[in-house]
Amino acid sequence: MIRYQAFSAASATPSPSCRTALIDRMAGEMREMAFAGQTVSAETLGERGWSPASIKRLAPHAVALARRQSVRRVA
Repeated sequence: MIRYQAFSAASATPSPSCRTALIDRMAGEMREMAFAGQTVSAETLGERGWSPASIKRLAPHAVALARRQSVRRVA
């Protein structure tokens, strides 16, 4: 008789949620705009293709993430 052993995968890291991916993308675009000397606002994000609803929902989290990523760390 053939017996099959269940494969136990090592704890795989879950893929990031869609919301997290959008926040990361918006934060990246905010950083690009800021380092290029452009003003980051709802209007300029709208010009880059972000809808007003997504800006309203995701911008506070994206601003916080962009600020955290833009801090210069000196060791």
